[in-house]
Amino acid sequence: MLRKLAPALIVPLLATAACATPAEDASVEVRTGAEAVLALQSAPDVVADAGTASFEMVMEMSVQGESLTLDAHGAYDATNGRMSMEIDMGAMFDDLAASSGVETPDGFDEPMQMVVDGTTIYMRAPMLSGAEEWVSLDPEDMGMSSDALGFGAGTYDPSSYLESLRGVSGEPEVVGTEEVRGVETTHYEASMNLADAIAEAPEEQRALVEEVLGQLGDGTIPLDVWVDADGLPRRLAMDMGEMFSSLGLGSEMSAVMTMEFFDYGQPVDIQVPSPDEVQPFTGLLGSDEGFGADAS
Repeated sequence: MLRKLAPALIVPLLATAACATPAEDASVEVRTGAEAVLALQSAPDVVADAGTASFEMVMEMSVQGESLTLDAHGAYDATNGRMSMEIDMGAMFDDLAASSGVETPDGFDEPMQMVVDGTTIYMRAPMLSGAEEWVSLDPEDMGMSSDALGFGAGTYDPSSYLESLRGVSGEPEVVGTEEVRGVETTHYEASMNLADAIAEAPEEQRALVEEVLGQLGDGTIPLDVWVDADGLPRRLAMDMGEMFSSLGLGSEMSAVMTMEFFDYGQPVDIQVPSPDEVQPFTGLLGSDEGFGADAS
């Protein structure tokens, strides 16, 4: 079960110009009604203007009655098309193994790492391959065009989920003012329509936004968002249950993803693996030692 569950959980996670640093001590303005809707719908544009940020993500899940938690952290640089992320599934798989009365398979206690540079994706995932080297995926190596969907930092950058705010409508509820990592924010409860969010995305980004948000299902999804005085989302919480159901994991699985964003506009150091550390994914296909060969 663990080996089959690992790639299914990874998929949504992967779907998963610098400006002046926002004022950390700015007084937050509480907006209501139409002003709140406009502020939330405009938040993705404010994020785009920042260009860079760091993030942390927590996925809280219930799988067949078991409560599980998955953690990830990383940074993105939209200006240069780079993103890095480390996903820690160790505690989650330890809990699953203990509840099943089996030992955690080799590599499952090690984090998965991902770096995206332009349209090239680098992954190091001992839980799937047992290998220590990086594996690269490039659209041209896969016989696809360089602008193929599924490649590029935007596809895997968790901040892409902030595009959902373009679909906020109705009357967002002001929960109150709260601090997120020392920054004063307004906490809103709102609903967003996926079709509206996709339709309102910039034309040049619409296909990518549709790919990312399409995993959430269709219709209207409730969310919580914490926005600072500069209009930047500092925390976003979304129900991911429908997405997991669409992956065939059953209706008994529920999940809530909470993301925090910080250090907007700050320089980020994203290290791309050197060529001598990398093996192309296409070179592993058909190999007995290939990527995922032991994930039966």
